Amino acid sequence: MSRAALLLLVTACSGSADEPKPEPVPAVLSDGGADAIAPPAVAAPTAGPTPKRPTRPIEIILRSTPGDAEAWVDGTYIGITPQVWGGDTGAAHTFMFKKAGHAMAQYRFVPVSSGILHPRLDPIEADVDAGVTAPREVAPVELAPPPSISADADSAPMAPPPDASPTGIGPQP
Repeated sequence: MSRAALLLLVTACSGSADEPKPEPVPAVLSDGGADAIAPPAVAAPTAGPTPKRPTRPIEIILRSTPGDAEAWVDGTYIGITPQVWGGDTGAAHTFMFKKAGHAMAQYRFVPVSSGILHPRLDPIEADVDAGVTAPREVAPVELAPPPSISADADSAPMAPPPDASPTGIGPQP
């Protein structure tokens, strides 16, 4: 291939001669002495509380089995079930259901969407029979008074007599 043909081929592949050439990126010497490109500037993190999600209104239908139970939300009486409670997301709420003769049901949670809360209130039996006979009555036992003890000075000496031999414990005289 001739020199002119090679030059023509290189010129055709490199694009038009009218295009501007890219500017070189300047190198910055780092502390280690090696060539490096300067990192882009990063904004300092801001200190402060993290933003909370915005709250939105929701509706929760309060039902119960059996029906006609009292519905309470955060200690406030709402009414007899079924009821509709309107509130906001983002905070914990306490839902309580009461009915005479039934166990109470209580729930505490953070609602995130509208829905239905439907507890089952179990009946309470007044007299629970475990199937076991009652124990027999135990009467207290009368104890006789303890016998009186008299102490005689002659019958129980408190110290050994002075003429007794040493026992062998401790220093001997």
